Amino acid sequence: MPYEPSPFLRSLPLFAEEEHQPFRKSARGAMRGAALLVHGFPGTPADMRPLAASLAAAGWDVDAPLLPGFGPQIITLPNRRHVEWRDTVAERVRSLRTEHDTVIVVGHSLGAAVSIVAAQREMADGYALLAPYWRFGGPVTHMLWPVVRLFFGRWRPLKRADFSDDRVRQGLLSVIPGLQIDDPAVQAELRAFVVPTQLLSELRRLGMAAGTAARRFRAPTLVVQGIRDTLVKPADTERLVELLPSVRRYEKVDGSHSLPLPAGGAWERVTQAVLRFADEIGSA
Repeated sequence: MPYEPSPFLRSLPLFAEEEHQPFRKSARGAMRGAALLVHGFPGTPADMRPLAASLAAAGWDVDAPLLPGFGPQIITLPNRRHVEWRDTVAERVRSLRTEHDTVIVVGHSLGAAVSIVAAQREMADGYALLAPYWRFGGPVTHMLWPVVRLFFGRWRPLKRADFSDDRVRQGLLSVIPGLQIDDPAVQAELRAFVVPTQLLSELRRLGMAAGTAARRFRAPTLVVQGIRDTLVKPADTERLVELLPSVRRYEKVDGSHSLPLPAGGAWERVTQAVLRFADEIGSA
């Protein structure tokens, strides 16, 4: 049954700022090629803007699409399928190839998984995978998920949220600027907010598809992982590196999951690694 968002959710101006929209950024100086930047979950192209500026300054045309069901479309996300995200990335790679001799893809988290799967349809010349998602929970969660989904069809991520916590408040305001978090009626609506397990099942399918596709992945690859990442575990990324046949470099940095952003704690190292890898691919 399709997910129907509540009237409260429908009334919110989710991801309304211009920064969340897809964008193109032209290269400055000598042209090296095109870079496709694929955001993560539940992110938007805004997460990739700092890295886009660095790549453009280094001579790369940048294309940062918005994956279907994200950003202003976020209330439709539970009804989306990972093949929509795959096809969006494959189409953008195909389009960029008509304009440039060299195309690289930089994928963050879910965007990395989508990029790996999309490469089966349209392969770029190189891939930088930042905190690459591919495993849904641990092995026990993976095995028990069909049972969990059967008995718990809904998940309330904010049911016990501490709305006085600055991190919680900043996270909510980054998605819904102007939200009246201290209003008891708003808090009640947020606590009642439901994420259908069908969305989590789709994320699980994407991870499984990425793990399968990784074994046949042949493009030169850079993998960057934050050692303080609590969402994509370093051990899972190390296992992915073992599966990928053509990893040129695996870099562990002192950062969190937000590797493309200065707030992630390792932005300079991440940017340097991506630019160095892009230079290698562009010079090949």
